[in-house]
Amino acid sequence: MGMPSGSHFNNQSSMLPPRQQTWPGGVGLQTSLLLVSPDACGSPNLQERGSNSDQVRESPSESASSRETWPTTDASLAKEKERENGFAEHSVVRHISSSDKMSLRDVARERVEIIAERMQNLPDDYLDKFKNELRSFLEGLGDSQQREEFLFLQKLVQSRGDLTEKTLVMAHRVQLEILVSIKTGIQAFLHPSVSLSQASLVDIFLYKRCRNIACGSALPADDCTCELCSKRNGFCNLCMCLICNKFDFEVNTCRWIGCDFCSHWTHTDCAIRNGQIGMGPCVKDGLSSAEMLFRCRACSRTSELVGWVKDVFQHCVRSWDRTSLTRELDFVSRIFRGSEDPRGRKLFWKCEELIEKLKSGLGEPMACKAILMFFQELEVDPLKNQESEEAGRTISPQEAFNSIADVVQEAVRKMELVAEEKMRMVKKARVAVEACEQSSRIKLEKLLH
Repeated sequence: MGMPSGSHFNNQSSMLPPRQQTWPGGVGLQTSLLLVSPDACGSPNLQERGSNSDQVRESPSESASSRETWPTTDASLAKEKERENGFAEHSVVRHISSSDKMSLRDVARERVEIIAERMQNLPDDYLDKFKNELRSFLEGLGDSQQREEFLFLQKLVQSRGDLTEKTLVMAHRVQLEILVSIKTGIQAFLHPSVSLSQASLVDIFLYKRCRNIACGSALPADDCTCELCSKRNGFCNLCMCLICNKFDFEVNTCRWIGCDFCSHWTHTDCAIRNGQIGMGPCVKDGLSSAEMLFRCRACSRTSELVGWVKDVFQHCVRSWDRTSLTRELDFVSRIFRGSEDPRGRKLFWKCEELIEKLKSGLGEPMACKAILMFFQELEVDPLKNQESEEAGRTISPQEAFNSIADVVQEAVRKMELVAEEKMRMVKKARVAVEACEQSSRIKLEKLLH
């Protein structure tokens, strides 16, 4: 990302942002595991899926509906549900007495030691089924009745004053996972492939550790003392959005914009919707101009966006598939749609052009080369984007030579691209001719025999 307004811009980034690195422990986890997350005031809201989209969409259900997996005391109905879900007639539910059974409301409101003792006497398969029922329940929060019940459970947990570090360390493992899932609204803590230590779960419950299991940083992250980090319970400046407080596992993307000064992050969509992106004055190479800027909500400083987009594409574009490349180009297009400076307008037009070409069948390698060459061209002739005082200035012979050399290099690069495309077409045609000749030989041999 470029340097901020009011200072000289550097050509090199100070460091590679965390969003362009790989999160340790985040491989294999999908954002569909993240459903509901309480905001700064404690009221839950739907967790955004990790997709490059303008709209926030809920995660699809990953298993049976909660109506099919929710506990019931009706024995005949339980048997019917067992058959629907492929369970044997001797399901663990039949081996648990009615006095031993418990509900989510029991876990949410009963004293820690009471539930811990009851769970200690229950078989593991019953507890696993209990956790799966809560997972299914969280997946069905699009239903108003289930959402209302979840809000009730969350209110019960959040209003309790006895859930302290001293009491939680005595909780049963499953009990603690359920309490954390209810408080955060994140079903990932119930997933069989996720195994956090008891101490980590307690820290997450008490807002001492990031609830993003792909991050897991102690809070406040990097010992940040800014007003936002100090006043928002559970907020992590390394992976959460300053505007919506949500996180996801997406890296190597223009979906997130980071601040060079305070290292806080913002969803690009949130920044656009909340007016954090817009035209503003900046100083570069001693000259003042207007460019598309991002204003950080945490520190109110601004950063230019063309350099940031260039860095992201240079580091990440080769790792994107066709769908990802199209989405990233769409993100950049929306960022610079209202740009009034020459570089921003050119970048917007280039993204729109490549999006259309990709839809028409342009290969990803060619599209990658095209966008990377575009950023090189912006660097080759930056004087075209400056104010009119630069026009008419007499240039030295060395500058003229360098300019000519740059033009020649551009022409050579473009010729190489054309040559590569022609070679690909020739190779494809040769393969087709050879296949045709082979087919003709086979037919001729059959006629002769």
